[in-house]
Amino acid sequence: MIENIKILIADDNDLMRLLMKRFFTKYISGPHVSETKDLPETINYLKEKSIDFLLLDINMPQGDSNPDTVREILTIQPDIKVCMFSGNDKTTLEQGFLDAGAVGFIQKDENMGDTLEKVIIRAFN
Repeated sequence: MIENIKILIADDNDLMRLLMKRFFTKYISGPHVSETKDLPETINYLKEKSIDFLLLDINMPQGDSNPDTVREILTIQPDIKVCMFSGNDKTTLEQGFLDAGAVGFIQKDENMGDTLEKVIIRAFN
C-alpha cells in the first residue's frame, strides 16, 4: 500500500473535499491531506509547501483551471502529481490536461473512488 503522501485537495465544494479525503484514506496509508478552496489560494499554498499529489478542480472561484494552470504548477513543483477533478465532460477535456502534464482526470460521478485508486496506483508505482 502507498504510504505517507502529502495531498492537496483544491475544490470549492466542502462535500467533495470531505468525500475525496475519505477516498484518500481508503487507498493510502497515513495520507497528509490539506485543502484549498480557490485557485489563488492553491497556487500560494504550492509556493509555500511541498506536495506529492494535487487533486485540482477545474471550476473554482477566482479562476478556473486549464492546461496552462497545470504547466504553471509544474514549474512551481516539478515533481508534483496533478490530477484534474471536474464535473465537466471528461472526454472533451482530459487529453489537453494530460498533454500539459497531469497524471489523470477524475470525473465527478459514481466512479470517483475507483478512478482515484487507479490514478494513485499509476502515479506512485
